[in-house]
Amino acid sequence: MRNLEPKIFRKRLIVEGFYDVNIDEKFVSDLLTGLSKRLGMKIIAGPLIFSPNKVSEMHHGIGGFIAWTSSGVSFYTWDQHKFFTLDIYSCVPFNTGEVVNFVRDKLKCREFVYQEIRYENSGE
Repeated sequence: MRNLEPKIFRKRLIVEGFYDVNIDEKFVSDLLTGLSKRLGMKIIAGPLIFSPNKVSEMHHGIGGFIAWTSSGVSFYTWDQHKFFTLDIYSCVPFNTGEVVNFVRDKLKCREFVYQEIRYENSGE
């Protein structure tokens, strides 16, 4: 991706896959808080846990968000498919392998993929 502002460090990671655990609000809260601790991110807001189950016929699942001093992480699930998406946006470097291992282990992923957004001329 073209880097429109090379003076600002940004790192983005998307992880998607199929989970084999029971997801509830406590699980999502613990997952996001645990990931924040694992990466050494300082939480400034959240976790905010939400579910469209009561208001949407299209999407059923539980999601959550935590804001960090260096940006944040969001998590979405589709319970009918046992599918999830985790998005991280950070203005400080973090270890992609740590995220992938943490998510795979906590969600007991049977299959998952991940992609890091790369910026041109960012030194990464």
